[in-house]
Amino acid sequence: MGPLVHYELTLQWAQEAGLADVAEQIARADVLVDREFRATTSLKNLTMHFAPWSYFWVWRYRRQAVREDSAVALGRALHCAQDSVAHGVLGLAHLRFDAGLGRNPDDWRAAPERIRERIYERSMDLLHAFRKRG
Repeated sequence: MGPLVHYELTLQWAQEAGLADVAEQIARADVLVDREFRATTSLKNLTMHFAPWSYFWVWRYRRQAVREDSAVALGRALHCAQDSVAHGVLGLAHLRFDAGLGRNPDDWRAAPERIRERIYERSMDLLHAFRKRG
């Protein structure tokens, strides 16, 4: 979803969720996943960006975020959750796009409303869970 979702919207959503004090950290960690864990460099990294494997990473990083009070772990959980919705199961949205049969799954503005809603809802669920951690 690129910087629009992984940074700008995540920053906005974190502020909306009452996490203004760590919103920048969360958004920065979210957007940096694409650089720090490039899907093309290893199978492990690939699993962070595509469902169903990315659900494991959402769970792992969410748990770490709450346990360690870590905005960075929360940002990583958000990235995995956002990508799992956008890219689809097994990355099929990317495969369709690469074959010329579909839209770019990383284009927020071209995404169907239901996809944008699911990304927003999953992001807000994680943000609210982190806010209630205390």
